[in-house]
Amino acid sequence: VKKQSVKYDDEALRKFFITAFFLRMTGSILYSFVVQYYYGYGDAFTYYAGGNFIIEQIQNNFSDISLLFASPEELQKLYAFQEGAVGGVNGYIGIPSAVAVMKLSAWVSVLTFNKFLITSILFGFFAFAGQWKLFMVFNDINKRNNQKLLAWGVLYTPSIWFWGSGLMKESICLGALGFIISILYKTFIKNQFSIKNIILLVCMTYIVWLIKSYIIIILAIGLSTYIFFNTISRVKIFLIKAFIILFFLFISITIAFFSNFGEQLRILAEESKAQVDTFQRNYEATQEETESSRGSISGSQFDPSLTGIILHSPIAVFTCLFRPFLWESKKIFIFFSALESTFLLLITAYLIYKKKFFGFFKELFVNPYIFMAFVIAILFALIIGFTTYNFGTIARYRIVLLPFYFFVLVRMYSSVEDKKNNNSNVNFTIN
Repeated sequence: VKKQSVKYDDEALRKFFITAFFLRMTGSILYSFVVQYYYGYGDAFTYYAGGNFIIEQIQNNFSDISLLFASPEELQKLYAFQEGAVGGVNGYIGIPSAVAVMKLSAWVSVLTFNKFLITSILFGFFAFAGQWKLFMVFNDINKRNNQKLLAWGVLYTPSIWFWGSGLMKESICLGALGFIISILYKTFIKNQFSIKNIILLVCMTYIVWLIKSYIIIILAIGLSTYIFFNTISRVKIFLIKAFIILFFLFISITIAFFSNFGEQLRILAEESKAQVDTFQRNYEATQEETESSRGSISGSQFDPSLTGIILHSPIAVFTCLFRPFLWESKKIFIFFSALESTFLLLITAYLIYKKKFFGFFKELFVNPYIFMAFVIAILFALIIGFTTYNFGTIARYRIVLLPFYFFVLVRMYSSVEDKKNNNSNVNFTIN
């Protein structure tokens, strides 16, 4: 790690790299211990057991190596036949997103001699690698201003290096998302085209699509907003720019109605709901859920229609970003999540105050990168807040949006500092 960090000419970057690496490795070990000795269950064990099942079949008959490419239905039938109708990973091995992680676990287990802790560490390392690339993109966009603040937000946030450091979907998606954005940035912004990077981009996109397809959909929407923003930013006349925006909104609304957009949103919401409910079923099966631990809406209130999403979106977004409150935390992990949520709320309120409310939202439209990151963060918050019913699971699933939201906050803070410095220079010149 130290040898890898030497390639960075900035001493601060070297420190960030080493610190982030050790935090991520610590997170991998701590999460493994928590799953083993505190919860006694968890998705990590399910994916590990499913990967072991695939490896055992191959060891018994090498021709079964085709199971690494088998469909979830085939694996479900084989597992039910081998192990019976209940127990183990029965049911989970029939879920496409879960099977994708199990297959990845099987591949990695070959390298780790089937050791759960080492497997978790390797998944954590992958998440770290992708997260570091994402940090470097944000740092370059922000012109290396407030690097330490950005590192704390993107790399050091406790929930990111804890929940995103084990044998979980989040670790894979967080790492792959970092690679995807880094490659897109290098290819289209820095003009550093590489066949190797394009192949890696396709692979990472495919992996995330298999595990959590809504992440790719939201990323595509974010990139579309970036392209649209750049298009209208070339227009200097305000009235023409306003007309283009209104026309774009009119076309979007028209397409939404004529293409049955409500039905598409319903499918997307139900898909994400199915993906995030796996852990929730384990939770409800082993532990009573109190009212104080619930998120924005309950399962009985789930309404994936266009109207339902519009009505519940403010509550869902606010819940995902800023709850639980401190007084809502009844357990140790919820308390730590509440501290993080409180910090996000306070720093957001502070920046809105410093930017004089309208200035905060105006800033979003000054820079296409800020606008894109904000759109991505809010869409993630909407989907997660709308489909996740427990604060514990929200804390885990929202880590994918935190780097984007922290980037927005750090960029906002940088602009506040720039304005303050400019005012100081003007006063100095006048004096």
